[in-house]
Amino acid sequence: MTSEGKPRALDVAELTAPGDVPPADVVDMAHRRQRHQDRLAGTVRGLPTQETATADGSEAIAALVLGTAITVQIEDDQPPLMRQALQHGRTWSEIATATGLTADQARAAYTAWASGLDEPDRAEALRLAG
Repeated sequence: MTSEGKPRALDVAELTAPGDVPPADVVDMAHRRQRHQDRLAGTVRGLPTQETATADGSEAIAALVLGTAITVQIEDDQPPLMRQALQHGRTWSEIATATGLTADQARAAYTAWASGLDEPDRAEALRLAG
Protein backbone atom coordinates (compact mmCIF):
# COMPACT_ATOMS: atom_id res chain seq x y z
CA MET A 1 0.00 0.00 0.00
CA THR A 2 1.10 3.53 -0.65
CA SER A 3 1.42 6.10 2.07
CA GLU A 4 -1.94 7.53 0.99
CA GLY A 5 -3.60 4.20 1.85
CA LYS A 6 -4.47 3.44 -1.77
CA PRO A 7 -3.47 0.05 -3.12
CA ARG A 8 -0.72 0.02 -5.74
CA ALA A 9 -1.38 -1.40 -9.19
CA LEU A 10 0.76 -4.45 -8.39
CA ASP A 11 -1.28 -5.19 -5.26
CA VAL A 12 -4.62 -5.32 -7.07
CA ALA A 13 -3.70 -6.69 -10.50
CA GLU A 14 -5.15 -10.07 -11.46
CA LEU A 15 -2.11 -12.01 -12.60
CA THR A 16 -2.66 -14.74 -15.17
CA ALA A 17 0.16 -13.92 -17.65
CA PRO A 18 3.43 -11.96 -17.45
CA GLY A 19 1.87 -9.08 -19.38
CA ASP A 20 -0.59 -8.58 -16.50
CA VAL A 21 2.19 -7.42 -14.17
CA PRO A 22 2.22 -3.61 -13.96
CA PRO A 23 5.57 -1.82 -13.84
CA ALA A 24 7.05 -2.55 -10.43
CA ASP A 25 10.32 -2.97 -8.61
CA VAL A 26 11.71 -6.52 -8.44
CA VAL A 27 11.58 -6.40 -4.65
CA ASP A 28 7.87 -5.51 -4.69
CA MET A 29 7.18 -8.32 -7.14
CA ALA A 30 9.12 -10.75 -4.94
CA HIS A 31 7.10 -9.70 -1.88
CA ARG A 32 3.81 -10.24 -3.68
CA ARG A 33 5.06 -13.60 -5.00
CA GLN A 34 5.92 -14.64 -1.45
CA ARG A 35 2.41 -13.70 -0.28
CA HIS A 36 0.93 -16.02 -2.93
CA GLN A 37 3.32 -18.80 -1.90
CA ASP A 38 2.41 -18.29 1.75
CA ARG A 39 -1.29 -18.54 0.93
CA LEU A 40 -0.65 -21.77 -0.92
CA ALA A 41 1.25 -23.14 2.04
CA GLY A 42 -1.40 -21.88 4.47
CA THR A 43 1.15 -19.82 6.34
CA VAL A 44 -0.27 -16.34 5.89
CA ARG A 45 -0.06 -14.51 9.20
CA GLY A 46 -2.57 -11.88 10.16
CA LEU A 47 -5.22 -12.96 7.64
CA PRO A 48 -8.52 -14.55 8.60
CA THR A 49 -8.57 -18.33 8.29
CA GLN A 50 -11.22 -18.28 5.54
CA GLU A 51 -8.99 -16.11 3.28
CA THR A 52 -6.11 -18.50 3.72
CA ALA A 53 -8.37 -21.45 3.04
CA THR A 54 -9.60 -20.02 -0.29
CA ALA A 55 -6.19 -20.46 -1.89
CA ASP A 56 -6.61 -22.28 -5.20
CA GLY A 57 -4.68 -22.68 -8.41
CA SER A 58 -4.86 -18.94 -9.05
CA GLU A 59 -2.35 -18.40 -6.24
CA ALA A 60 0.09 -20.77 -7.95
CA ILE A 61 -0.46 -19.11 -11.33
CA ALA A 62 0.09 -15.65 -9.85
CA ALA A 63 3.31 -16.83 -8.17
CA LEU A 64 4.52 -18.32 -11.48
CA VAL A 65 3.62 -15.12 -13.36
CA LEU A 66 5.54 -13.01 -10.86
CA GLY A 67 8.53 -15.37 -11.02
CA THR A 68 8.58 -14.96 -14.79
CA ALA A 69 8.24 -11.18 -14.56
CA ILE A 70 11.10 -11.01 -12.06
CA THR A 71 13.31 -13.16 -14.29
CA VAL A 72 12.57 -11.01 -17.34
CA GLN A 73 13.31 -7.79 -15.48
CA ILE A 74 16.58 -9.15 -14.11
CA GLU A 75 17.60 -10.42 -17.55
CA ASP A 76 16.80 -6.99 -19.02
CA ASP A 77 19.06 -5.41 -16.40
CA GLN A 78 22.04 -7.66 -17.14
CA PRO A 79 23.42 -6.06 -20.36
CA PRO A 80 23.54 -2.53 -18.93
CA LEU A 81 25.34 -3.95 -15.89
CA MET A 82 27.76 -5.77 -18.20
CA ARG A 83 28.40 -2.43 -19.89
CA GLN A 84 29.19 -0.82 -16.56
CA ALA A 85 31.55 -3.66 -15.67
CA LEU A 86 33.34 -3.25 -19.02
CA GLN A 87 33.56 0.51 -18.51
CA HIS A 88 35.31 -0.20 -15.22
CA GLY A 89 37.85 -2.49 -16.84
CA ARG A 90 36.34 -5.88 -15.97
CA THR A 91 37.01 -8.80 -18.31
CA TRP A 92 34.61 -11.10 -20.14
CA SER A 93 35.89 -13.91 -17.95
CA GLU A 94 34.85 -12.01 -14.80
CA ILE A 95 31.49 -11.10 -16.33
CA ALA A 96 30.94 -14.73 -17.37
CA THR A 97 31.65 -15.94 -13.86
CA ALA A 98 29.26 -13.36 -12.41
CA THR A 99 26.45 -14.29 -14.81
CA GLY A 100 26.92 -18.06 -14.88
CA LEU A 101 27.61 -17.97 -18.61
CA THR A 102 30.67 -18.67 -20.70
CA ALA A 103 32.61 -15.64 -21.85
CA ASP A 104 31.35 -16.22 -25.40
CA GLN A 105 27.73 -16.45 -24.24
CA ALA A 106 28.04 -13.29 -22.14
CA ARG A 107 29.65 -11.39 -25.00
CA ALA A 108 26.98 -12.61 -27.45
CA ALA A 109 24.14 -11.55 -25.15
CA TYR A 110 25.76 -8.17 -24.60
CA THR A 111 26.47 -7.65 -28.31
CA ALA A 112 22.86 -8.52 -29.23
CA TRP A 113 21.63 -5.95 -26.71
CA ALA A 114 24.16 -3.32 -27.81
CA SER A 115 23.20 -3.76 -31.46
CA GLY A 116 19.70 -2.58 -30.62
CA LEU A 117 20.85 0.70 -29.11
CA ASP A 118 20.63 4.01 -30.92
CA GLU A 119 23.76 5.82 -32.02
CA PRO A 120 26.09 6.97 -30.49
CA ASP A 121 25.40 4.54 -27.62
CA ARG A 122 25.56 1.55 -29.97
CA ALA A 123 29.04 2.38 -31.25
CA GLU A 124 30.38 2.94 -27.73
CA ALA A 125 28.76 -0.23 -26.39
CA LEU A 126 30.05 -2.34 -29.28
CA ARG A 127 33.52 -0.84 -28.83
CA LEU A 128 33.48 -2.01 -25.23
CA ALA A 129 32.56 -5.53 -26.37
CA GLY A 130 35.97 -5.72 -27.97
